[in-house]
Amino acid sequence: MKKARWLMPFGFVMLTLLLCAGIALAFVSGLERLEPSWIFNLGADIVGIFICAVLYYGCMMGRDGEEETTLLFVSLLSTNGFLLFLDECAWLVQGVPGLRIWNITVNALFYAGGIVLLYQFWRYIRYALALDDKRARLSSLILQAALIPTILLCFVNFFYPLYFSVDAAGVYRREAYYPLDYAYALLSVIILLIAMFRSDAPKRQKVVVVSFVALPILNAVLTYSAFGISTQYVATLISIVLIYCVLFSDRSKSLAATQTELRTATQIQEAMLPNVFPPYPERSEFDLYASMDPAREVGGDFYDFFLVDDDHLCMVMADVSGKGVPAALFMMASKIILANNAKMGKSPAQILTDTNASICANNREEMFVTVWLGILEISTGRLTAANAGHEYPALRRADGAFELFKDKHGLVIGAMDFAKYKEYEIQLCPGDKLFVYTDGVPEATDAQTELFGTERMLAALNEAPDGTPEEILKTVRRAVDGFVQGAVQFDDLTMLCLEYKGSKQR
Repeated sequence: MKKARWLMPFGFVMLTLLLCAGIALAFVSGLERLEPSWIFNLGADIVGIFICAVLYYGCMMGRDGEEETTLLFVSLLSTNGFLLFLDECAWLVQGVPGLRIWNITVNALFYAGGIVLLYQFWRYIRYALALDDKRARLSSLILQAALIPTILLCFVNFFYPLYFSVDAAGVYRREAYYPLDYAYALLSVIILLIAMFRSDAPKRQKVVVVSFVALPILNAVLTYSAFGISTQYVATLISIVLIYCVLFSDRSKSLAATQTELRTATQIQEAMLPNVFPPYPERSEFDLYASMDPAREVGGDFYDFFLVDDDHLCMVMADVSGKGVPAALFMMASKIILANNAKMGKSPAQILTDTNASICANNREEMFVTVWLGILEISTGRLTAANAGHEYPALRRADGAFELFKDKHGLVIGAMDFAKYKEYEIQLCPGDKLFVYTDGVPEATDAQTELFGTERMLAALNEAPDGTPEEILKTVRRAVDGFVQGAVQFDDLTMLCLEYKGSKQR
């Protein structure tokens, strides 16, 4: 459904144009020739289109405008609004001999549109109530198989008066096979009831759907023999809106509970990351600062640093596949396994190799994590590092500028249990700085979907390269914010900067 996001404004524009066209047609068509009941139908249709447009706009501007339930709901509104417009047109061309072909066309589209609306309603209810068992999937296949033949039958009326006819005087009449038009509706209702009552959806939602589905059915029964009244799609609109309101209310309550859980998860995640700076105020050999800004309430990126012993500082920068709670859980497990292996005194390559073996041993969800891990020997400035599919670090010598250090990459952690990793060394001198980050920094995107990019990141790093690690990270964050200018953040932004100042022994 994400591919349909661009259709949201189009649907609203369509409903607005239909509303304007409906009002204009009503005024120029000569209302004095219409019966009072027909004028009532026109007014009901125009009000219905207006309601569809207002509700559509509200959904389009809401925070959940890209959720699948909302997209399915606005598709219902669009189709219902179009059917209301067709109903209005049908009354306006009624009894006009010169518009006989238009009369047939409008009514054929009207009948076919009703079938499309029923199928869309089934899709909406199926998704809203999470009807996804074998029975629900079979029901969808049945309705799909019957959809096209039933629609084609509506257009048979161009050649043979199956459901309706329009005589030479332009007068519409129902024909003997008119009740067959309700066959697809009956099939849809039966399938909906069977699939719904056999599902695990809450009983309250099932009862609500049935009660509101009864509204258009009752309208159809009451107006079946009353040709002058045609309010079936006004009744359908009321039913759709009432069902949406009840399901949205239930979803809001569930969302509130989920948000509470997410806030708790966020607090737990933040507590697991080192967040007291400066972290080692008694150590003058280095300065260190790190930050993480998740794209959602909880993220999959993480950083870590800790002293393995008095002379070795371990630093980790990692990015878990995916987002949200699953990525956060995988992140916490990965962080613990990496730290446990590092504190055993292993080399960076061995830490990644053993961590990969542990994660692959029980990775049913097939998630993975990219990792850069380095161990700094504080007394000498020697940094030993290994890279498991992560971004290149950026290095600045004391008398130079930040540049990418294109290290050797191994496989991501969690991909293959037999993966081995190689390590490399960098000799840091007093004044040198190291910057590691996740791909959320170079891949930050503005409203035109342009990436921030590595070049802009390096330019931001070199704006004030003599600043402290904290100042450097804040400069990069300001540059990213200035570039995206309020566009939605789709990935976590995680950064760490180390400045090596030299050992006391040197």
